Amino acid sequence: MTTGHSIAPDASKRDGPAPTHFHCYRWSAGGQEWERLGKTDTLDVASPDRPPVRTVDWLIKSARFVAAVHAEPKDARDWLISEWEQAREKALNPVPEWVRSQDRAERALRAIETACWPTYSQWLTGGVIVLWSVVGTADHCH
Repeated sequence: MTTGHSIAPDASKRDGPAPTHFHCYRWSAGGQEWERLGKTDTLDVASPDRPPVRTVDWLIKSARFVAAVHAEPKDARDWLISEWEQAREKALNPVPEWVRSQDRAERALRAIETACWPTYSQWLTGGVIVLWSVVGTADHCH
């Protein structure tokens, strides 16, 4: 399904070489932890334990959040959609039928290919929130 909408480039991305690989990030926490991290007295955006404010800042977070690394945009997209589909089944609030994984997959691939790094989140039963992001990099980090 093509909507005709263009995806704006990520204005926070670094100038430089094209990505050589894609980091697939996963972060999760319980609702109480999420609430604590959102309070102004604990708003340490540099904390290694909280998700970044800007998607590109995943690259400076702890490597423990890297759930997978892929060399191809399609493989990174497949990881993201697989994670989304698993969470969808455990969603705290049912995901509407019109939110189709195939549509998300098309948009996610286009986003990855244009360096507009996709990020998804979902509240799960049991009061857990999960965030996923795909961010490309050319850094020699492995």
